[in-house]
Amino acid sequence: MATALLAPLSIPALDVTDTPTIEQMGVWLETMRRDDLSVAYADAFPETLTDFRLEIAQGTKKLLICLVNGHVAGALWLHDMAHRSDGTVLAGWVGGFFLPAYRGSLAARLWQAARQRWEAQSIIHLFAATHIANRRSQAFLARGMGFHRVGIYPCFTLFHGQTTDVVIYCANHNDAPLAWTYAHKRALRPLQHVTRERALAIREGEQS
Repeated sequence: MATALLAPLSIPALDVTDTPTIEQMGVWLETMRRDDLSVAYADAFPETLTDFRLEIAQGTKKLLICLVNGHVAGALWLHDMAHRSDGTVLAGWVGGFFLPAYRGSLAARLWQAARQRWEAQSIIHLFAATHIANRRSQAFLARGMGFHRVGIYPCFTLFHGQTTDVVIYCANHNDAPLAWTYAHKRALRPLQHVTRERALAIREGEQS
């Protein structure tokens, strides 16, 4: 009786690099632009690759291009960073995009590689904010990245010219109070200008 031989499963080589080529950055950004971004990125997101590279050069963003077997799988970046007195980064807000073929378990593993890279640089407080209607990102933050939901922040920033509520997350559960502190600093509208009903919603979110 003939016996079928199964080829050994190849383990993909995963990497994150902070020195990508312009071509690698272009693959990520062009693919991202073709995706549905209606609830993905706020109006302040850079419009062109040149604008994004300028923010990296100015130190307002830190970018990691994610690679699988040498192919561009996506990107993760930090923005709105907080610094120590010596200029090193203490905290940051995470943004990201993965090409469709690499979403799921590969994206989760790439996130872990990125987190290890940033934590090795003593960036110890990581947060995220996502459009309240962006269920896909919320699911990946919770399940794929292991982030903890902090709560809903109303009128946080602009999407398509409209003030929009976002859901706040933190990588470390103990950072929830700190997440609110940094969120207040980032918010388009201070909390004291929201209605009593919205303020109650925030407090409920903080307790969730």
